[in-house]
Amino acid sequence: MKSKTLLLLCLCILLGACSMPRVITLTDPLSPAEHNDLGVAYEQMGEFDLALRQYEIAFTRDEQWDQPLINHGNVHAGLEEWKEAEKSYRKALERNPENPEAMNNLAYVLIIQNKEKEALRWSAGAVQLQPDNPAFLNTRAMSLEKTGETEKAREAYLKALNHASADNPLRKRIQARLDSLNN
Repeated sequence: MKSKTLLLLCLCILLGACSMPRVITLTDPLSPAEHNDLGVAYEQMGEFDLALRQYEIAFTRDEQWDQPLINHGNVHAGLEEWKEAEKSYRKALERNPENPEAMNNLAYVLIIQNKEKEALRWSAGAVQLQPDNPAFLNTRAMSLEKTGETEKAREAYLKALNHASADNPLRKRIQARLDSLNN
């Protein structure tokens, strides 16, 4: 009985060794847009490393699309990784030089990094493309304030306040900045 079991085991090993090896190629079924959406979901759940990885896959697979780079920059900005955020926004602007969201977000991180003069230029571009966007007007006002153009900053804050809806959380921050200028 023992020899039959041993013979059967040896036969199975020999037959398995004779089979041809197979190369299996795995492909990712998700499109760049689906990777971007997955990144957004991870970001909302606070899984920032996973979100960054999904955005990287999205912007690597679609080398024309700028939104995953903006999202990538937003995660870095949220983590206060200003240099990384700046790199992502600049890459987004290389892909789409007319994207006001990338311009505005770049201007914001430049303000944080005390690069006010360059921030002025980018915030002006964003406001020129979307003159009624309260977030863009707020960033513009911040850049003006940082460069000492107090009166222009006050005007931009007022305009931002006028365009921010009552339920917009940005409204309180705009009002606080305006109040600090008036004191």
